[in-house]
Amino acid sequence: MKRSAATVIIALLACAPSAHAVGLGLRWGSCEGTANRSFACDRSTGSELLVASFSPPGGITEMTGIEAYMRVVTADGKIPAWWQMVERSNCRPTSLALQVDVSDQLECDDPWEGQGIGGIARYKQNGTNGVDLIAGIAVPQNAKHGLSAGRTYAAFKLVINHQRTSGAGACAGCEIPVCVTFDRMVIAQYSEPDPDTHVTRSRNSELTIGLPGSGNTPGNLATWQGGTANCGAGLTKPSSWSQVKDRFRNR
Repeated sequence: MKRSAATVIIALLACAPSAHAVGLGLRWGSCEGTANRSFACDRSTGSELLVASFSPPGGITEMTGIEAYMRVVTADGKIPAWWQMVERSNCRPTSLALQVDVSDQLECDDPWEGQGIGGIARYKQNGTNGVDLIAGIAVPQNAKHGLSAGRTYAAFKLVINHQRTSGAGACAGCEIPVCVTFDRMVIAQYSEPDPDTHVTRSRNSELTIGLPGSGNTPGNLATWQGGTANCGAGLTKPSSWSQVKDRFRNR
């Protein structure tokens, strides 16, 4: 019997490989956690967990590490004392930590296979454009390995503790709405110099878009205390990713 054209098309579509999302994710609690975290700011014990994730493109065969670029903003770009962390002069200098062990993230795969080493390279106010956060993670050369397109990996976890939130010596601003964006990530791959030219060509891949999110919240945006109406849309933003690199460089 002859099959209709429609039947043939349906059969071909069923056999075709399914498309998959490529991009960045950021959620509270777990890879597929909540987009917003509201906290009563009534205690100085305990902590919050932000999980950064990503779904890579095809062709990642020898991943050696990542560079992650994030930003913390308020409605006016001014960062309250409660969010001033890491540096000794900050109000809460030991309240932010990066964890590479993501083996507890059951909703995502572990891209490091227990071999990742890294930390926060920068967490600093950038004028009235919020805080720039840079993180880097790498594996030893002999531990390089491939990543599978169509799978979601947990890149790292950010632990924000509640120290100096309430009581004597508390840092102001815990209640202020904040937006945290995962702007960009570079996936580095092992490269060897060309035997003739001795030039090493980069095999890095860049991710600059968010994974599909729930509602109107992009997958690479997490809000604190409900976030702002536009999550910093009125602030100065780079028009290209070369400008993003400039923003993070030597400030």
